[in-house]
Amino acid sequence: MCKAELSLRFFFINSYNVSMEWVILGIVIAIFLVVSTYFWTVMITFRILFRRPITPKKLVFPKPFFGGVFDKHIKEIEENHQKNAKLPCEEIYISSSAGRLKGRYFENATSNKVIVFIHGYYSSGMRDVGYFGSLYSDLGVSLLVIDQRATGESEGVYTSLGALERFDVREWIFYLNSRFKGEKDIYLHGISMGAATSLLVTALAALPPSFKGVIADCGFSRTNGVIFFAGKRMLKIKPRLTFWGLNVIARLAGGFNLNNVNVSRELHKNTKIPILFFHGTADLFVPYNMSVKNFKATSSKKRLVAFPGAGHCESYLSNKELYTEEMRKFIYGKRKVHKAPANN
Repeated sequence: MCKAELSLRFFFINSYNVSMEWVILGIVIAIFLVVSTYFWTVMITFRILFRRPITPKKLVFPKPFFGGVFDKHIKEIEENHQKNAKLPCEEIYISSSAGRLKGRYFENATSNKVIVFIHGYYSSGMRDVGYFGSLYSDLGVSLLVIDQRATGESEGVYTSLGALERFDVREWIFYLNSRFKGEKDIYLHGISMGAATSLLVTALAALPPSFKGVIADCGFSRTNGVIFFAGKRMLKIKPRLTFWGLNVIARLAGGFNLNNVNVSRELHKNTKIPILFFHGTADLFVPYNMSVKNFKATSSKKRLVAFPGAGHCESYLSNKELYTEEMRKFIYGKRKVHKAPANN
């Protein structure tokens, strides 16, 4: 073989090797970009969804979740906030794995019923209780308004969409049962994530006999379901692609597993605690059919009340009389409630 042929052959082999090196380098860079983009997408999404929120001073109801008509209630809710701020209350603290949790207790000395109000996602107790105006005074009950972990004035870094909050709420039940020596009936009234948390509580062990029931207003049936639904509507993410990464970070950083927050599955375990479900049929955040699923999964005494045309967290605001009467019957049975001088 002549020198020219050898040189030409060497040239082509060398060019091929260089080309392959560039191809491999390109593949490595592409993989790095895909992985790093996925990582940062998951990290930012986790920060938005689960880390302690910065609650705006002004009431904001995102249209993708609440619809365009919810703003008509803002004036009424703000007036309720002003009224509630003037009511005398006792500030209460308990300990949890997240740190110190805060509650505000509004006592009705003539009542043997205590309702624990559990607020929704990205909110606080005194903010969300403003949706309910005179409901609790109309019912003649004492009221404990709590801030869940990592919200309001409670400590904590991450919300867990009920995975860990369920144990916090059980601690509040223990506190009330101990304080009143089991002589007051305890009910949970949760809204949105607070409703899902309340439902998860019913499957826990060691609940005292004084815990009598749950009122669940627009609660979701499973965490991944509401993340998939909301992620598409507001964050414009591909939730099924990011959920695995979100759960890895949740387990490593937050100490909770999103796959364990399956409300419908947990409700099969509850055979004793009665549940009253409320849900608006036009809910854009937590679809109405999630309460239907929870209702069907419940093994204990149950009732589902639909509010036609009502959006997320709007059931009471859309029909106060029906909402109040259904709660009255659930708490008191058929006995007439005499409205006592109330505090809230």
